[in-house]
Amino acid sequence: MKEKSKEHSLKEMKLIMTCLTIICFCCTFITIFQNAILCFELGTNRAAIDAGKAAASEQFIWQAFPQGITLLSMAVCSVFIYLMLRNVKRNLIFVRANANLIYYIGLIIEFNGILQAILNEFAPVTNPRQTYMIYILIGVFIIFIGYLFQIGIRMKEEQELTI
Repeated sequence: MKEKSKEHSLKEMKLIMTCLTIICFCCTFITIFQNAILCFELGTNRAAIDAGKAAASEQFIWQAFPQGITLLSMAVCSVFIYLMLRNVKRNLIFVRANANLIYYIGLIIEFNGILQAILNEFAPVTNPRQTYMIYILIGVFIIFIGYLFQIGIRMKEEQELTI
């Protein structure tokens, strides 16, 4: 009975890890797709730019730059999540490397939110999608989870030394 439930939980864990990997890379590709759409818009607005309307070019830059920062953040976070998932598949779950990766993911998301807020404040173009607050809150939450993970690892190490 125990072996069957252990086998079931192992299959469930592999399924969850596969789903998380797919979701992670889908988020990255969605951001890449959004940047491609912005580049397409730049190409269609090229006639307006050539006609001497620099406002269209400036508006594109103020839209594309924050998207590029978010794309870079998502790509780095995707790599870190992949490294964590690889560690979990190797049965290295409560290790400092995973705690550090969680902490770094939180920092990257936090800095992305802060940069988005700064760019939104100084941009001459208004951005109706003010998602920077969500990035800031999620970043703080993930940093907190990373610290909890580190505390748990320290407690595990102390318990192993006690036994």
